[in-house]
Amino acid sequence: MILFTVGKDRPGIVNDVSTLLFQHGANIEDSRMAALGGCFSIMTLFSASPQDLETIKKSILSLQQVGLESFLYEADDPGSGQPKPSLPLYVEVRAIDHPGIVKRVVHILHQHNVNIQSLKTDVNRAPLSGAPLFELSLEADVPADASIAGIKEKLSDLAVDMNLDLSFIRNPV
Repeated sequence: MILFTVGKDRPGIVNDVSTLLFQHGANIEDSRMAALGGCFSIMTLFSASPQDLETIKKSILSLQQVGLESFLYEADDPGSGQPKPSLPLYVEVRAIDHPGIVKRVVHILHQHNVNIQSLKTDVNRAPLSGAPLFELSLEADVPADASIAGIKEKLSDLAVDMNLDLSFIRNPV
């Protein structure tokens, strides 16, 4: 299952959620957590026995008492299925912030059936000017039958068109 949780940011949210799952026999396997706009958001993939899962479904309501909204989503077993052959693509973009950067980058990837595994964006202030600086980093899987060189060329053309600093990285940290 995947548990989605969001609430006003405060110390202890991760403790509240992980304690609830642990107390009811769940094992956290994969998660993403971040403070965004004064809120804290959690996406966590966990496993549990069918009996424990029923208890967790009932106990999720207790998170409302500590100011968190939550819901569960049934996920596939990460170990099941055959992975499709693909090539990894890692992209970083930096620019003066303006609308449309994410939309136009991901549109190119969508046109080539590229599957985004993670995408992170941030806006920070430039040290001297204070201008809003946009940063995007993404990891994606390019289908084996797609031209990775062609995708990189289209992204490079977009970078010129939108005045983006674009990097293709080999080993993200």
